[in-house]
Amino acid sequence: MEDHKSQGEDGGPKTEIGALSYYIYATEFISAFGDRMWQFAIPILFLDVWADSLLPTILYTFIINLATFLLMPICGSYVDTAPRLSLMMLTIFGDNVAVFVSCGLLYCTTYVEDNDDLLWMMFYGILAVCVPGQLMVNVGTIALEKDWVPIMTEKEPHALATLSSRLRMIDLSCKFLGPTAFALFLQFLGGDSETRIRWGCGIVIGYNILTVLPECVCVLLVYRATPRLASAKCSSESAKKHASKNAFVELFNGWNTYVKHPMFLASFSFTLLYATVLSPGSLLIAFLKWIGVMDGLLGMSVGMGAIFGMLGTYLFPLMHRRTATREHFMSLEQIGMLSVWMWFAFIAPIAICILLREDHWLTLPSMATGHLILFFVVTGRTWLWVFDLAENQLVVERVTERIDGKEIIGQFMGVQRALTNLFTVVIYMLGLIFHRPNQFYILCYASVFFVLLSAIGYTIWFVRYGDARKYEERIPIYQVINVKEGSSNGKDL
Repeated sequence: MEDHKSQGEDGGPKTEIGALSYYIYATEFISAFGDRMWQFAIPILFLDVWADSLLPTILYTFIINLATFLLMPICGSYVDTAPRLSLMMLTIFGDNVAVFVSCGLLYCTTYVEDNDDLLWMMFYGILAVCVPGQLMVNVGTIALEKDWVPIMTEKEPHALATLSSRLRMIDLSCKFLGPTAFALFLQFLGGDSETRIRWGCGIVIGYNILTVLPECVCVLLVYRATPRLASAKCSSESAKKHASKNAFVELFNGWNTYVKHPMFLASFSFTLLYATVLSPGSLLIAFLKWIGVMDGLLGMSVGMGAIFGMLGTYLFPLMHRRTATREHFMSLEQIGMLSVWMWFAFIAPIAICILLREDHWLTLPSMATGHLILFFVVTGRTWLWVFDLAENQLVVERVTERIDGKEIIGQFMGVQRALTNLFTVVIYMLGLIFHRPNQFYILCYASVFFVLLSAIGYTIWFVRYGDARKYEERIPIYQVINVKEGSSNGKDL
C-alpha cells in the first residue's frame, strides 16, 4: 500500500496511512483469532460435557444465529451514533467479559458433571453471555471495517481496496488458524473430558487476558493519529432523538432503511450466499465422510479452502487497480458481476453431476462424486471471496447518506449481518429436515438454487444501478422519502 500523508483538520501533525495500517492489521488479527477460537471452542467443548447428545451444540448454534438476526439491526445503528472510541472500547471489553464468563461457567461444569439440572442451568448462563458477546464482536467488526477504515483512507480512496482485502485475508486466515490451533491443543491433551474442558477454557481465557491490552493500545494509536475519527457522527439533537427511540422503532427503522436503499438488491443477493452447504463446513464434511472420502483429504480441504479464499483477497485489488489509461482496471460493479457468476459456474457442475447420478444417466462412483464436489467447492472459493470484497466495498462507498442528521451505514450493515445469520439458520433447518446422508443431494440443489438467485439478483441490480450516474439520480429520491418517514415516526412517538 502506498503511504499517504494527510494534514489533520485541527492542524495537527501529519500521519502515514501505511504505518497506521499495521495497527489496524494487529487489531484485526488479535480480535479475529480470539473470536474464531472462542466460537469454535464453546460448541466443541459442549461435546465433552454432554458426550451423548448433540442437542446443546445445535441449540447454541441456532440461538446465537437467531439472536443475531433479531438484534443486529438495532445494534448496528449504534455504529452510526455512538462516539467511535467509546464504542470500540465497549466492544473490546464486552467481548472479553463474555469470553471470561462463558469459559468460567464451562470450566465449572467439570465439578457438577453428575447433576443434569445444574449443567443445564450453566448452559443457559453460557447462552446468556454469549449472545451479547457475539453482538459485541459483530458491532466491533462493522465499526472497524466500515467506519474507521474508510475514514483513514478518505483522502486516498485507492488505498481502501487494498486495506479491505488485507483485513479480509487476516479474517480468513484466523478462521482457519484459530480453530486449528485449538483443535491441535485439545488433541495433545488426550481423551479425558475433564482435562480437555479445564485446559481448553484456560487457553481461551489466557489468550484474551494477554491480548486485551495490546488491542486497546493499537486502537488508541490509530484514533489519536487520525483526527477525523474524533469528529461527531451526527448532531447532538439527532443523537438524543436516536437515544429516545425504543428498540422496536429502531428495529423497524433499520429494516425500512435497508429495504428502500438503492443498494438493497446487491446486499440481499450477497446474503443469499450464506444459505449453502457447499462450503468446507460440518454438513459437507459429514456427507463426504459418509460416501468414503478419506479423513486426511477432508482435513486438507479446510486448509485448501482457506488458501483459495486468500487467493481471492489477493486477486481483488489487482482487478480494481489503477492503470495508465483508466482509473480502475475493473469497477467494483463489474468485479461483483464477474465473480458472482464465476462462483455459480464452479458449483453448477456439482448439481449436474448429482442429477445425472441420481437419475442413473451417469455411472459415477460415490468416491468420484465426493472428489468432484470437493474440487469445485474448494477452488471456487476464490471467486466467492472476490464477490465478498466487491460487495462490501460497494456498501462502504455507496451507503454514505445521512438520514435525519444521522449516518446509516451501521444500520445498513447491521441488517445485512442479520440476514446472513438468517440464511445460515435456513440451511441448518433444511439440514434437520433432510438429515439422512442419502438426502444430501436436496441440500446441494437448494444451495445451487440460492447461488443462482444471488447471481440473478445482483445482475438486476447491476442493470439498474451499475452505472454510478443512475445510482446518484436515485439517492436524492431515497433521502427525501426517508426524511419524511423519519419525521412521521418522530411525531408518532
